[in-house]
Amino acid sequence: MPIKPLSDSTLKNLLERIDYASQGEIRSLTPLSSTSIEIRFSVQDIARGYDWIDILFRVDGVSDAKLVSDNVLRGLDMSEGITVELTSSSTALAIGSYSGRTNEAPFYILGTSIGYEELPFSA
Repeated sequence: MPIKPLSDSTLKNLLERIDYASQGEIRSLTPLSSTSIEIRFSVQDIARGYDWIDILFRVDGVSDAKLVSDNVLRGLDMSEGITVELTSSSTALAIGSYSGRTNEAPFYILGTSIGYEELPFSA
């Protein structure tokens, strides 16, 4: 299944369905190029009776990012889930509850567009 672009309505529905990835796990962070980054989370899907699935987000047009090494990545606190924001010209993804201030998060990616893909759970 290819990456699906996110709009305001699809983003809201997805984030509510996965409870903003709260208590989820970060599985991987993959820089695809200097302007494209993928991050994969394992989350519980409310629409599937809280079964675990993986969600892969891809941010394109990356203009700024605060990333961490792999050994720190898995230790990031996911109790507050993720923040994802969209405007007509930009997008932001951050670990934690950082609405309106994603660049203050311990981990964030700022870009021009974001999409997602649902994947089987990776134990």
